[in-house]
Amino acid sequence: MQFLSGDWLTELAEASSGLPEQTGADGTVRFVVTSTPLGRVEFRTVVANGRIVDVVPGKLGESDATVTWKYPEAVAWITGELDPGVAFMTGQCKVEGNYEVYAYRLRAVFSSEPWVGMLAGLAAKTRFE
Repeated sequence: MQFLSGDWLTELAEASSGLPEQTGADGTVRFVVTSTPLGRVEFRTVVANGRIVDVVPGKLGESDATVTWKYPEAVAWITGELDPGVAFMTGQCKVEGNYEVYAYRLRAVFSSEPWVGMLAGLAAKTRFE
């Protein structure tokens, strides 16, 4: 399946729904990836108690923060070559809105070992073209 396609987003939702519960890790993050083979891709992740409860393709809906990646950095993030915290601190991704939600409250989710393992499994089934 192609990275960021509808099938890929469905797989992300299914794979991430089994993350361990983490009380207080709540928020909604919109991810934007620019210059992809599919054009600009946007999707929202809704996190409740550390679990991804919804992945919503497209621009619609509110989010606490918006994280924008260029395609090469997004690929590096998904494949485990780039830590999202490092990317944020070095300007390799841009965070708008309530960055505290993404950088602090949800760091326990998006930088966790289960998340990284889930992404590695997903990356193994993904075409990056």
